[in-house]
Amino acid sequence: MKRIIVCFSLMFILVACSNNSEDNATNSDKIEKVNASAQLSEDTTLQINKLELQNEELQSALNSMETDLNYKNEEAEYYKKLINGLIKDYSDTQLKDLAIQLWDYKLEINGVPVPTNGIVEIQENTIEISLVESQSAYPILPTEIYMQGQISGNYIDHLKMTSNPSETYVTDGTVVTAIHHKFVDVEKGSTISFAVSEELKKRLGLEATQITINNK
Repeated sequence: MKRIIVCFSLMFILVACSNNSEDNATNSDKIEKVNASAQLSEDTTLQINKLELQNEELQSALNSMETDLNYKNEEAEYYKKLINGLIKDYSDTQLKDLAIQLWDYKLEINGVPVPTNGIVEIQENTIEISLVESQSAYPILPTEIYMQGQISGNYIDHLKMTSNPSETYVTDGTVVTAIHHKFVDVEKGSTISFAVSEELKKRLGLEATQITINNK
């Protein structure tokens, strides 16, 4: 009889311990879930705060840029009115001369301006001829006068190539555009020649319309 009682007692203790272990495991899981949820919430809050700070910085930068743009527009408008008052008595010739000053043309070989004599000495196996047209970022003259300063027709037609380039391409920006003629694998001792129009020659301040590139 005593043995039976002892067995029941042991079974009761084992069951109780088992229940306690299960309860402890369940509580541990709950604690882990709570901790994970708290960590996720904290990480999310930090990320939101970071994004809000970045948004504030971007908004501040945008406001600053808008202020600068408004100031520049106001400044350009002021000078435009000022110049309109100054040129009201100019002749048509004087107005065109003024407009010409607002357009700039450059002829470059591998980024270096062509000398006034039109003869270029170079030591490169790749040669790039670039004709660049730049206009004023703020055309302060009336449009009909301002456009008179541009070279006649299409500026790229003022360059006459006598040799076929390996590649021809155009770069186009807001106020700067250019055409490029690239020659690759140019042999030493060879010569590349081309011509510019009389009008472009004057704009560039060259002595002749013929341009010669000698690859030494």
